[in-house]
Amino acid sequence: MSYALFIARRYLQTKKRSALVSRITSIAVGGVFVGTMTLVIVLSVINGFETELRQRIVGFNTHVLVFARSPEAWAAVDTAVARLHRDPDIVATAPFIRSEALAAYEVIPGRRTKLRGVVVKGIDLAREHTVSSVVDSIRPVIDSFDTSSFEDDPPRMGAVLGLDLALDLGIGLGEEFSIVTAPATIRGSDVEPQKFRCRALGFFNSGMYEFDSRFVYVDIQDAALMFDFETGLRGVSIQTRDMYRAEAIDGRVQDILSMRDYGTNNWIQLNQNLFSYMKIEKILMFLMLTLIILVAAFNLVGMLTMVIMEKRREIGILRSIGASGRQVMSIFMLEGTAIGVLGTAGGLATGLLACAVLDRIRLQLPGDVYFIKTLPVLVQWPDLLLIGASSVVICFLATVYPSWEASRLTPVEAIRDL
Repeated sequence: MSYALFIARRYLQTKKRSALVSRITSIAVGGVFVGTMTLVIVLSVINGFETELRQRIVGFNTHVLVFARSPEAWAAVDTAVARLHRDPDIVATAPFIRSEALAAYEVIPGRRTKLRGVVVKGIDLAREHTVSSVVDSIRPVIDSFDTSSFEDDPPRMGAVLGLDLALDLGIGLGEEFSIVTAPATIRGSDVEPQKFRCRALGFFNSGMYEFDSRFVYVDIQDAALMFDFETGLRGVSIQTRDMYRAEAIDGRVQDILSMRDYGTNNWIQLNQNLFSYMKIEKILMFLMLTLIILVAAFNLVGMLTMVIMEKRREIGILRSIGASGRQVMSIFMLEGTAIGVLGTAGGLATGLLACAVLDRIRLQLPGDVYFIKTLPVLVQWPDLLLIGASSVVICFLATVYPSWEASRLTPVEAIRDL
């Protein structure tokens, strides 16, 4: 094997080969290089999307949700929360009221009004900080929804809007807008919507367009005035020690509380379809982009075949001095595998460099298309190992057939036509 490696290295370094063989060798190395680099970049971007979406979705919705099924259950929610805090894996809780409504802003008073469908979430601002990272992104920073500093008659409700929603409606800091809600029950044919005047105290930016373009935060007491039990979902957000154990903790919450009075859900179940799709997409992208390396492997087969044709006399001499077919086969397998390793190493290094550049410049994305507004990149070492191993194995397998053909040459056959 030592002299097989020596000869394979000499064959790679020799300059006495036809221009066609040199070009095919370069194409084979380049194909492996491009395929490996593309796999690293694409899988890292998919990893970044998945991780970024997971963190922002969890940061916005918390880990586990408990909702009341009846007004009586909501009235006893403090007792239920006290029981939940006995679980060591539950870190914090915060109540909420959530429902859908319309946000109305008079662009030109009395003449032109913009309307947008929104999700209104009533929160206890102090407790919401412990379960949601979105509250920390509110600018300017507020410690309550109090609007007493504004000289209004009558006083308005304080509200915080998603940044994209505010830009869409054209609402500035301190300006007034309305939240319009429908009644829980309708008597007769007339529907009288309820209108609540609000003042924009700040804006939050979660980084996810889906949230920043739809949500309005108000004080939980104001939300209780806007929505009765029939029109607003009332519940408790739960922060756990380990977000990935949310399903197990959800099951424990169901054991602690009566499921006749309360229902539960968690971020894993709520977003199961989205993350399952992303995992499948990652697998399919890996399989599709591996075809680039397969094409390079065919070039590698052609290159080795032409090298064997050039080296027929050397092969005949080796066989005549006692080299076995297996040893001849190992020479060309080592040569082809070395080409694959060279292309793979270069592709991995360049892919990592490209990922570092993309992560640094943070390309801007249209948030309404891609959910998030910047291109996330996350390199995972298991992916690099899988890409590198797959590329080298494909190149190794591509060397088997032409090397086997070389091993079948006998000294007489190798020298006869030369």
